[in-house]
Order: sequence, then structure tokens, then C-alpha cells
Amino acid sequence: GLGKTTFAKAVYNDEKVKDHFGLKAWICVSEPYDAVRITKELLQEISSSDCTGNSNLNQLQIKLKESLKGKKFLIVLDDVWNENYDEWDDLRNIFVQGDIGSKIIVTTRKESVALMMGCGAVNLGTLSSEVSWALFKRHSLENRGPEEHPELEEVGKQIAHKCKGLPLALK
Repeated sequence: GLGKTTFAKAVYNDEKVKDHFGLKAWICVSEPYDAVRITKELLQEISSSDCTGNSNLNQLQIKLKESLKGKKFLIVLDDVWNENYDEWDDLRNIFVQGDIGSKIIVTTRKESVALMMGCGAVNLGTLSSEVSWALFKRHSLENRGPEEHPELEEVGKQIAHKCKGLPLALK
């Protein structure tokens, strides 16, 4: 509820980002971790190849390496839970085929996953009381002014406080 996926989507869909990368792919990883599914989905996003019948991980990874070779890409791995270093290292080795400047964005709620990825982490914090109230007010009143419903302001502020600065809860 901190906005990890929303933040990654904003980056992924930014016009400058679209122009900068030749290939882009967004994969929701979640649980359980399935290397074959992830590899297939990446292949489908990047090369539009149909690999529904193929479940041989090695063959799929070779195809993916070939598809990425020499190209500048942006890949988002959303909602990663898996803390098994060996499994992620196998997947990460595929990405070294890309051109200089290729990027991978990983969203996770687990600090251990971020540390395992071995790169810079961006920690999203909670919103201040003022910003929380402004966000809640905007969504609950559908951008109408609070003066139209002054009797709801106090209860609205209490609800916003109970959301503890989490953007998704406030929305």
C-alpha cells in the first residue's frame, strides 16, 4: 500500500523512458516463484513469440537471451517475494546479454529481496498527515471542495489518520 507498483508504473510509462529503451516488459512475479512462467512471459512481452507448449526452462532461457542480446531494455519484475539467491541469479544471468544502459526494476515489500538483488534500493515512506488528508479528501469528495460537506471534515480526518499514511488505503 506504499505505492511501489504505482511508482514503477509511472517510471515504466514515462515518455522519456519509452523513447530511451528499445524493449520493455512488465512481469508480475508474486508467489509462488515459477521460473518457467516468468521466462515465458518475458519472451512473450519482448518478442511476441508463442511458447505456450514449451516448458523446458533451459530452451526458454536461451531464447530469451537471444531476444535480449545487444538490445537496451527495461524490465519490471513486480511484487517479488522469492528470497532464494540461486534462483534469482539464474534469471539475472539472462539479462547480461543486454546492451549497456539496460535496467531492471524490482518491486518488493521484503528488504531481504532488495538486498539480494545487490543494487540501490528506493524505500518509499508513508505520507504526512497533511498529504494524507489531501489525498483522502480528493478521492472521497471526488475533487469537490470540503466546504460543500463541512460536517464530514472531522470524520474524514479521522479516517485519513487511521490509514497511517498508506496511499493505497487512503485512495
